[in-house]
Amino acid sequence: MPAPSSSPQVYAQRRGNGCLWGCLIVMLLASLPFLLAGGYGAWFLWDGYKRNPVLRVAGELVRKDGMARQVLGDGITITGVESNSFSWMPGQTDNAYDVTLEGSKGEGRLSVSAHTGAGAPVLDSAILTGPDGRRYDLLKHQVLPGGETQTDNSI
Repeated sequence: MPAPSSSPQVYAQRRGNGCLWGCLIVMLLASLPFLLAGGYGAWFLWDGYKRNPVLRVAGELVRKDGMARQVLGDGITITGVESNSFSWMPGQTDNAYDVTLEGSKGEGRLSVSAHTGAGAPVLDSAILTGPDGRRYDLLKHQVLPGGETQTDNSI
């Protein structure tokens, strides 16, 4: 029988990547809110605005409104959302959107503000800016002063 060795056994030290994985996990957790916000923003700009109740009401308004059809033509669609803001408190939500529209006569912009209580959204204002720069209040059916472009060269 062999004699026990008096020298201690040396085991090879296992080199792990514990610090690397720990740092990666911390970085992932720190960046998660930004990734989620960016993902939601991208979804909203490409597809989500089509399901937004306020924008659906605004889209229905411009498709059925005679003044909007005179300015932009037929087949008016919302082509993009330039900005949006909202505030929420229990029982009421306030929204404001600036959207781009396109019809058979050209492109325009619509600034919409609305509030939502217990039911469907209610539009507070809908200001359309036509391709010529004129502004129209679609809820009061009137042309707003200012915003016209000068076509002659008089001083």
